Amino acid sequence: MDLNKIPVFAAITKRMHWLNQRQKVLADNIANSDTPGYAPKDLKEINFKQELSRTNASAIKMEVSSVNHIVPSGMDRGELNFGKKNQKDVYETSPDGNSVVLEQQLMKVTETKMDYELMTNLYRKHMGMLRTALGRGK
Repeated sequence: MDLNKIPVFAAITKRMHWLNQRQKVLADNIANSDTPGYAPKDLKEINFKQELSRTNASAIKMEVSSVNHIVPSGMDRGELNFGKKNQKDVYETSPDGNSVVLEQQLMKVTETKMDYELMTNLYRKHMGMLRTALGRGK
């Protein structure tokens, strides 16, 4: 059973992917804190409540388990592309044009880490409830 077909798991997984990509962008910002003219970037926030409401039971697609099966249209998920945006709230700019503020970037890294841990805990709790419902709980 593919858990990503269950709306809650799909939303949690998508959020975790977004947080992973954000962590990479923030790491790039920190790595380029001494690069002249570098402007910090961040990811566009996705409305996950809207994503969850868009994913419903009728959107569950067939699973192809053999190469002889006909692949339903829209089966290819492709790569998630979150897009980058330049930060608007830059506190200071150095004389060489670099506007990365390490304290601000580290706060965002910590926020992203805490959000990722929250999603991991939610995933774990929902798996526990699913196991309990199937009679395999502790």
